[in-house]
Amino acid sequence: MIRTSILTVVFGVAMLVVGCGSYTRVERDIYTITNADTVITERVQNQPGDRDNGIVYPSTRSITMARTVNQHDSVVERLYPSFIRLGLFEGVGLIGTKIDTAKSTNTGLFGVYYDVKRLLWNEADTSTAALFSGYIYRIGIGEWKLNWFDNDPGWSWGVTLAEFVRPDADNSHALFGAGVLTINKRIYFRSLIPYLTVRPSLSLSLAPSQYVNASISAEVGSIGGVNLRAYAGYAFGANLFVPPVTYTSFPYLGIGASVVDFLNREEELNVEWKYHEHSAWEIGVIDFVLAGSNAELSAFAPDQLGEKVPVIKGGTARIAFASIALPILDYRLSLGTSLVNLVALGAYEYGLSMFPLRITYHWNPFGSTFVAEPFFEYNFAPSTFAHMGLRFALPVSDQMSIQLVAGWASGNTGAGVSVAGSDEIGQRIDGLAYSQSANFSAFYIGIGASLFDRLFGRGDLRYGKGYPHE
Repeated sequence: MIRTSILTVVFGVAMLVVGCGSYTRVERDIYTITNADTVITERVQNQPGDRDNGIVYPSTRSITMARTVNQHDSVVERLYPSFIRLGLFEGVGLIGTKIDTAKSTNTGLFGVYYDVKRLLWNEADTSTAALFSGYIYRIGIGEWKLNWFDNDPGWSWGVTLAEFVRPDADNSHALFGAGVLTINKRIYFRSLIPYLTVRPSLSLSLAPSQYVNASISAEVGSIGGVNLRAYAGYAFGANLFVPPVTYTSFPYLGIGASVVDFLNREEELNVEWKYHEHSAWEIGVIDFVLAGSNAELSAFAPDQLGEKVPVIKGGTARIAFASIALPILDYRLSLGTSLVNLVALGAYEYGLSMFPLRITYHWNPFGSTFVAEPFFEYNFAPSTFAHMGLRFALPVSDQMSIQLVAGWASGNTGAGVSVAGSDEIGQRIDGLAYSQSANFSAFYIGIGASLFDRLFGRGDLRYGKGYPHE
């Protein structure tokens, strides 16, 4: 069940803010069970020897009847979801929101594509993309049913743990809300997964920034916790407690995506957790591998040369990921993504990607929970590289798996410095000049684990069971 495996982290984050909300509703049926039993014992004791019973003779048959009554109580618990929406992260790239002469944040689609040099090495941003001039981030999202207008369906209220609203790169225009209250109305145009909805929403923040954000969004999801959204809205507010006070007001268009973000229709609140449908082979929060590779230098000790180079030269990591089943090859082929994907196989063999595309084939070779997964992953920004390999995973609990991965990655880090017309990274190691191209290619093998992760089996998927969506 999702409630016990993949999103303990999400639920905990959301509950930090919403003490009066919950993600599971418990119903208890209490019964008094009465067991009534009657035991009849019949014995016949014949006397030895011949006898003339005559017409009237005492019988040797004896009958004993014993009656018992036993009563005890029985409690049956049924667990249901109580939330309309519960999510870990949502990013929205804002279009045309620059105020006056302010610069763009240059964070691109979904507002998460930072320049690698700016993000990792604190260097100047060399990107020139300006279509998406700002962003909205939401972390820890919770929504619950709102009984307005005689229980009119589709209404919900919610709280967001942290919300960042930036129309541009000017810090004085930035708005930040903690415990942001939202009122939502969803109109469903498709009642089957993935849902298609339109959602007018109003958000109110009191601290640290004071602002109002009114928007309407068209949404596709949630399938495997992945959602896509298109926004149109208007935000206005200020930071009244931070002088000098600057008022911010701007309309916006935006394109957003969220991961580890689940939506329940009101009808699903009356379906027990154990009967909920699953669309993904895997959903998780953190996945990491420590690896040895054929890279020359280690990412953990880049100043060590020759025999001093550690065996563990790097690793891989994913944050907030999902693999959604596709209707081919018995649904064992999946299309997946993750919020953050890092492949660092050496000091200069690394790539950082947001929302990559990952194709995986899921195979249970021994008919158990052990999984073998050949995969291919294309990472397009901010680093551009291909990543492929074979992953073996074995669950050790509902929330954790150990894994062995062998793979290959090749591409461009996106952090090269132009030196004499070439794309190279210049460094000094042990006082010696060292130059390495931003292009890389490396093989690796490593071992790691997935935390707050759920691996589903073929029988857990909602496909191939004659449901209406098929």
